[in-house]
Amino acid sequence: MYCHHCGKKRTDDAIYCSQCGRLLAADEDPAAALDAERAEVLSETAASIEKELAGEQSNRPNAALRRSAGSSVWAWLVPVLLALVTTGSVFSYYIYETGINERVIKLQAEAKALALAGKYAEAQALLKEAADARPGFAAVQKDAEITALADELSRSVKAAGKLLEEQKLTEAEQALEQARKGLKGHAEPIYAMMKEQLGVYTEQLGVMRLTAELADLSTIDELESKLNVANHLDGEEAAAVREQIIAKIVDISCNEAEALLKKKNYTDALSVTDRALAFAKDNERLLSLEKRINQAQAEYEKTEQQRLEQAMQQAAAEDLKNQTAAVEVVHMESTLDEFGDLNVTAELKNAATRPIYSITVKFIVYDAEGKEVGSGTAEAAPDYVEPGGKMSFTGTVYGVNAENTTVVVDHATWYLD
Repeated sequence: MYCHHCGKKRTDDAIYCSQCGRLLAADEDPAAALDAERAEVLSETAASIEKELAGEQSNRPNAALRRSAGSSVWAWLVPVLLALVTTGSVFSYYIYETGINERVIKLQAEAKALALAGKYAEAQALLKEAADARPGFAAVQKDAEITALADELSRSVKAAGKLLEEQKLTEAEQALEQARKGLKGHAEPIYAMMKEQLGVYTEQLGVMRLTAELADLSTIDELESKLNVANHLDGEEAAAVREQIIAKIVDISCNEAEALLKKKNYTDALSVTDRALAFAKDNERLLSLEKRINQAQAEYEKTEQQRLEQAMQQAAAEDLKNQTAAVEVVHMESTLDEFGDLNVTAELKNAATRPIYSITVKFIVYDAEGKEVGSGTAEAAPDYVEPGGKMSFTGTVYGVNAENTTVVVDHATWYLD
């Protein structure tokens, strides 16, 4: 290690320089060394000045010696004094500049807090003051630009809110879209508040549009579509609109189901109530109507079953009659001629529910004692007879030779159409 005064090499444990006698321990701390040096210089300077003054008072006659000593003192005192003045000036300037920097940083921090609170005008004023103090401070300039943009976008969002208050929905939607585009790509915290407000206004716009459109909606499909939109909105107003839509779905569904119920269209009526219950599962009105429809359907099905059974029985009876008793005798006469032959004439009726054709009748003749005395077969005319239609036949039984006879149609044959 070396002495920082004369450059003489010294030992590690030396305290004073062996050549110049200066203190060496302060070298380990440059600041302390500088202070020690300054103190020593000042001490030496003071001592020299005192010595000079004393010499001048005690030895005024030796003028040449005084001038020589004074010149020697000033030769080394002036540079030291200049160094001290320069150091003091630099230090003072450093303190001054540091104070400005601290003030600018403080203004910047206060401006940031105000901007985050939405007080953009106040924040801009502080940033202008900071920029005036430090025109070249890039961070302040950047903050000023961001705050100015935030102020502009905030005004746009507020303008959209004003349009919503005035029920100018189209203009409000355009303003919100413009603000949304302006905020796109900005993730700085300063924009968080207006983004939140933008979201609130967007929700409010959606609610107001749904409310305005609700009066014109008259079908379940339309209401379901709007309910899907409302389900993506938050807030109490959106919840109220959802309730209105569901209430209207219930009203329309009940009316439709009631109309279908009157027409005994139970399946479609239940389909309507089931769909409505998907939106309002605990609605008492829908549940009561659904129960009534189910009861009416059950009663109707029971009645229909009974009617069907009766119809089947009736059809079976009619079919039996058509097969076995399609021909009824309306009127019959018989006349015995002089040859002992019995001429028979009869009027018949189609008692079936379907047309019949190719009708053949067999009849038997009984005497007064009930003994069979003859029989005959005849074709009825016309050949094709509609239900309820009339027909007749004429026949002769030869060799009866008996009075007070009775003619009975034993049976008939026919074909059903």
